Amino acid sequence: MNTEHDAIRDLIPAYALGALEDAERVRVEAHLQTCAACRAEWALYRGLVEDLHYAVPPAIAPSRLEQRLRRQIEATSLRRARRAFPTWRVLALAAAFVLLLAGNVYWVQRVRTLQEEVRIQATALAALAEAPTVHLQGDPPAPNARGVLYVRPNTHVALLHVYNLPPLPADKAYQVWLIYNGKRDSGAVFQVRGEPEVVVLIRAPRPLATYDAIGITVEPAGGSPGPTGPRVLHGTF
Repeated sequence: MNTEHDAIRDLIPAYALGALEDAERVRVEAHLQTCAACRAEWALYRGLVEDLHYAVPPAIAPSRLEQRLRRQIEATSLRRARRAFPTWRVLALAAAFVLLLAGNVYWVQRVRTLQEEVRIQATALAALAEAPTVHLQGDPPAPNARGVLYVRPNTHVALLHVYNLPPLPADKAYQVWLIYNGKRDSGAVFQVRGEPEVVVLIRAPRPLATYDAIGITVEPAGGSPGPTGPRVLHGTF
């Protein structure tokens, strides 16, 4: 049975693209106020859309291409296209549109990467409701910070939801460390720009069952080979 939650989840990719009509947009925003899982999914899609917009300077489309696109837009509305394709294809269509405008080798590789991002994130989100969790507590530099790691032990991908981390200057970032036998693997590097909660996709070089703890430290932007700054969050598997 299709629930309101399922219906909203299907609209999230189009919401991230700014492609919803007013009534649907209000409906989604109201649901996001009360549903952490959908907020997490929206944050992931929003990151991909921002990546599409800002990864390289926009290319100028040839006039013939612009005319052809206008004719296509007039013939087929985005609402009809969204209903005609599964939800997971919405971002792929957006990526294909950018590829058409850019027309260069960079975008060919970038779109492939984004499609893989969507596949991995969809896998992580599908397991979110039933995945075991690891709770993270704040350390003295960020005593009010908290986090939840959604993890399936036999996979290499997890989803980290962190709250109340203080924003960092542009030359600093937070780095996630996965710890086993006293050794550390980097799982992700991310920034906080003042938002109260952030969702981070974790990629582990080993099965997550290998690790016994997780920590987050402040590092230079881009990350470090090993921890160098203060720890702000920690948890035990």
